[in-house]
Amino acid sequence: MREIYVANDSHRWPFSKGLVIESLLNADVTAAAGVAVARSVEQYLLDHELRVVTPTQLKSIVVGITREQVGDTEAGRVEAQTPAFADIVVKGDAGELPFSRGILARSLEDVGLSPRAAYTVASRVDGRLRRAGETRVDSNKVGRATEEILAELYGDEWRLTYRFLRNNRGKLGVMDEAGLVVPFSKGILSQSLLAAGVSREYARRVARETQQRLRGDERRTVSREAVAETVETILRRDMGEQMANRYRLLRAIRRPPKPIVLLLGGVSGTGKSFLASEIAYRLSIARIVSTDSVRQVMRATVSPALLPTLHASTFNAWETMLDPGEACPEHPSEEQLIAGFREQVAQVSVGLKAVIERSIEEGTSVVVEGVHAAPGYLMSEIFQDALVVPILVTVPDEEEHRRHFESRDQEPGHFRPLSRYLRYFREIRVLHQYLYDLALRTDVPMLHSLSLDDAADQAVEIVAQRVLSLLGQETVESG
Repeated sequence: MREIYVANDSHRWPFSKGLVIESLLNADVTAAAGVAVARSVEQYLLDHELRVVTPTQLKSIVVGITREQVGDTEAGRVEAQTPAFADIVVKGDAGELPFSRGILARSLEDVGLSPRAAYTVASRVDGRLRRAGETRVDSNKVGRATEEILAELYGDEWRLTYRFLRNNRGKLGVMDEAGLVVPFSKGILSQSLLAAGVSREYARRVARETQQRLRGDERRTVSREAVAETVETILRRDMGEQMANRYRLLRAIRRPPKPIVLLLGGVSGTGKSFLASEIAYRLSIARIVSTDSVRQVMRATVSPALLPTLHASTFNAWETMLDPGEACPEHPSEEQLIAGFREQVAQVSVGLKAVIERSIEEGTSVVVEGVHAAPGYLMSEIFQDALVVPILVTVPDEEEHRRHFESRDQEPGHFRPLSRYLRYFREIRVLHQYLYDLALRTDVPMLHSLSLDDAADQAVEIVAQRVLSLLGQETVESG
């Protein structure tokens, strides 16, 4: 029997009944009817001595014989699709090439699919494009079809992994617990190591070695756990078991079982704001709320006539509580000062409670810093769905505290007048002692006049112990 060829402008290939049958099956023709039609098509070509036909001619013959032997409905479906014996041209960065199930299958093996599973997905992509009648498509459309079929067959995790690899060729991907894949970043890894207390140069070196080790396994995607285990191995080798454990602990508190609400209290001049920023950085907490900001928002909505103490400073709120006609002394008694302070803290706590509850609803950790985050006022019992960690920042030495105000006054962009704080310095120190006593009574940990790095280290340690305590309680309760 003489050979029959199908040919287009660039190349030709032998006629295949199998491709005709595949085309008919794509159009939902039964297997038995498909075999019969394919045989009739071959016989038609021989009878009419058609030794070379174009894909368009062959499709017309297949449609006609299908109409005769099977029916108009099936013939219409065959006519609407792109048959398996015709190329689908894909336009991509490398130019225009015929769609290839084999090439797509190999790229899917890079995702982690077995060869059989990869070819199954590639075949379904091919069938979907052909049933839609596609003859020329861009590579993005092929990619979207592949993602859809991956999600249908194997779940969203595989779809996201494939998307990452398609959009980040040659890059290492890191997959989180939800299946989302992001590019491996030496910068982000270096930052997490800095938070563990290593030098910047060493952090960069560990990040580079981690990337090299993971790429050496010829993997395109790795889990977060694989990254962490590699880092811990390097830290253990270079710096010992203690540093490896410290890094592991830091990772645990960066992804706590509940949102962290860190209440960082202290009077003016104790360095709360700088410390809050440093702690938030180390714990990857994006939200920092100043109690002064919350107070200012509340002032904009409540008249001074209604809540006069809200519109004063914490150290002179007592002045608004004097009886009508009562003379205002230069300095208040301790009882007057604390009464005014407590009144304002109770008022601002209403706004702080709302802010914290919103963060908890969103599943977002938050650092609340300010004098109104006083020990005992926002208790953890109120926020059952959060991990509440109160800390008080203190400066026990009075002269050192005074120097804090003086050095702050020299900072660029500083607008708070030194004279105002020094005028009320006596009141600020009384409130400092009051908060110190409150912290002792309510078992709130304190950071006493430490450097920024040392205070941040201790604060992270306090949070870590609280997270570990919670994890231990949950393990016991579930056991």
